[in-house]
Amino acid sequence: MSMKSHLLGATCACFIASGFLTSAHAATWGAEVGIGMITPCPSFCGGPGGQSDFSFDGGEFSNSAFTSLSNFGGTGQGSASLSGPTILPVLGAEGFSGSNSRTDTNAVGMLGYTYSGAATTTISLDIVLDGERGGTTNPSDAWVRSNVAVILGNVNDFVTDYPTFIFEVVPLTPGLSVLGESNMSLDLNVGQQTKNGSISFTLNPGDEFFVWAGLEAGGIRNGFGDAFNTLSMSFSDDTGITASVIPVPAAVWLFGSGLIGLIGIARRKKA
Repeated sequence: MSMKSHLLGATCACFIASGFLTSAHAATWGAEVGIGMITPCPSFCGGPGGQSDFSFDGGEFSNSAFTSLSNFGGTGQGSASLSGPTILPVLGAEGFSGSNSRTDTNAVGMLGYTYSGAATTTISLDIVLDGERGGTTNPSDAWVRSNVAVILGNVNDFVTDYPTFIFEVVPLTPGLSVLGESNMSLDLNVGQQTKNGSISFTLNPGDEFFVWAGLEAGGIRNGFGDAFNTLSMSFSDDTGITASVIPVPAAVWLFGSGLIGLIGIARRKKA
């Protein structure tokens, strides 16, 4: 068999192995960010002659994402990563609108966990939101809001819309239930500020659960929301809690699996 055929086989084995690794995850996970801009915005946004622009990054099985956008409508940037304590989501979002436009940035992260402690325990997920909201006196023209939920069970879909997730996916999926939620919004025109939230929940040995976190920041007609540093969270006690999957970039899985395949080929050739 030619070396080309050996490499093709190794490549195929690489993709197959990464596919099996993906299907073995106990919970769907991911990190995603998106920015949308639209103009003009007199009493509403868009319409005849309107312009729009979008930018996205990440998604299901991504452990980090970043994107930025700057044009006719303003500026925005968003980040999402599974890099906090116990690989919890860390999110950042900001959106600055022009005088006749709207800018909206969204960041989402979710990951599953398993509790392997020997006894029932009650802990909290402590949440910190830092940022600023202003540029307007109209409360509806600037926003920074966060939504975090702890869900008992295994989720099978990476969902980026909070209302859809809470009011449709969870109630309609057998075995899922909400252990707790935190919803926070920054105050208007008070400068840099910090909001703190907490979700208290009880876990039994063997429980599987996941954390869903979303952050939205933006404005309309010179309004802005700036929470790029950041939405972060931590467990009050992470004893016995492990991430259901350790997020490793797909390229690393492919390289590692391919390397194993090539080593196997080399050993067979030597034998």
